[in-house]
Amino acid sequence: MSKKLWGGRFSKDVDASILGWTESISVDSKMVIEDLWGSLAHVAMLGRQGIIPATDAGSILGTLLNFQDDYSAGKWHLQLEREDVHMNVESRLIDALGIDVAGKMHTCRSRNDQVVLDSKLYTRKRLLELRWRLIPAIETLLERAGQGVDDVMVSYTHVQHAQPISIGYWLSHYAAIMLRDLDRLKRAYDLTDENPLGTGAIAGTSFPIDRHLTTSLLGFQKVHEHGLDATSSRDFMLETLSSTAILMTTASRLAEELILWSSYEFRTVTLDDGFAMGSSMMPQKKNPGTLELLRGRSGRMNGLLVAGLTMMKGLPSGYNRDFHEEKEILWEALDLINRATEILPPLLRSTTFNKERMAELALGNFANATELANYLVRSHNVPFRQAHHIVGSLVGELSRRGENFSNFKTCMEHLKKSQIDAPESEVRKVLDPKEVMLSYRSQGGTAPEPVKAMIEKFEETLAKHRSELAADELRVSRAYERCREIARRASVVKSASDIGKLIAEHGA
Repeated sequence: MSKKLWGGRFSKDVDASILGWTESISVDSKMVIEDLWGSLAHVAMLGRQGIIPATDAGSILGTLLNFQDDYSAGKWHLQLEREDVHMNVESRLIDALGIDVAGKMHTCRSRNDQVVLDSKLYTRKRLLELRWRLIPAIETLLERAGQGVDDVMVSYTHVQHAQPISIGYWLSHYAAIMLRDLDRLKRAYDLTDENPLGTGAIAGTSFPIDRHLTTSLLGFQKVHEHGLDATSSRDFMLETLSSTAILMTTASRLAEELILWSSYEFRTVTLDDGFAMGSSMMPQKKNPGTLELLRGRSGRMNGLLVAGLTMMKGLPSGYNRDFHEEKEILWEALDLINRATEILPPLLRSTTFNKERMAELALGNFANATELANYLVRSHNVPFRQAHHIVGSLVGELSRRGENFSNFKTCMEHLKKSQIDAPESEVRKVLDPKEVMLSYRSQGGTAPEPVKAMIEKFEETLAKHRSELAADELRVSRAYERCREIARRASVVKSASDIGKLIAEHGA
């Protein structure tokens, strides 16, 4: 006969040759505390509802609490032969209390709802960490953006010079993107933060359970209503993978620009030596290795998203063992994105913007051509398409001669040939990249006024995120301590009413 806790139907144990294939100890070891927390909430509910005797519930709660403390202290480890974290905990509990008491813990529960519960609790914890880590990155971008609203640089489209902008404008646009990343992470968090416990295998239970109580004890925002949906859907995983992959893509794009701009050909940024790497052969090299890893690992993150989508695409409803892979995929993604996000603030703080070189490039390759065309439209009533042609032909003439707008004499002659009688002072102002940058005062523009307004708005949005994040974290931490305190005092309970009073005392 099988010795497994679920082995009554089987004539033999799992073959030794597939233990390494089917085990989940290597990934479950990350969420032992969460598994024990789920069992504490479940048993407290069973005791209060009178589903199991109150004294048995008290004994189980106290023992589970000791397990949590011992595991945190490194006093015990999961055993491979016990298959997963759930069977490890239950087997250990039976060893401690005997099956007559410990065997009651799993009443009204399946590993199906237990698996997704543990995954959600752990994912929720890592998403809280990630959201906290992203905030300093955005703060750093906004702080440096505020310092650079008057510093001109050239922008790019098609990796070719486009229009003059400010350093602050460029930095703040990454802050805007990452604020949306925070929005996505919050949505992923909220989708994860629904309680599946009590849905059983797929169909709920005939016992009078209270899912709202376990929701409170586990710090969830709400109950995941539908049992079949709760145990067989993993869109919280896909939402998390998607939001983290998008964030990693944002970081990769930032890395790519800094890599390019730190090259000798650009020389518009200088990486701090502490964030660069040398060559084992070429003594002159200063390689942007940190940024290259950020860019390269975004490919891994995209692969994890594809792995999650592929895992789900052919699954019928109901629990499938394929869901074991969810943890492997999620844990790797959450580890990777947390590490990546953590390096962004010091990297951004330490990078030097070479302002003189940026101003030189803004002047050197016709970045203010659009504004010259705008000037012809605004001040000389030239239709824009005609103005575009006049300026384009001027650019072509200068470019073929290896010159630029600094040849002011040719610029004035070309305008006169085009029947434009423009004052020299006005044209000089239009051909000054910084003056052009300062003139773009429309909402969302690159002049200091709209950039400062955007930074202020972004800071308000960030403050809202901080407030929401603090509330989410407080709800979780209070629930965890509440659950542990109930377990700590449960040894004296004699009835379901006693457990109910104990739970009520702690606000659940």
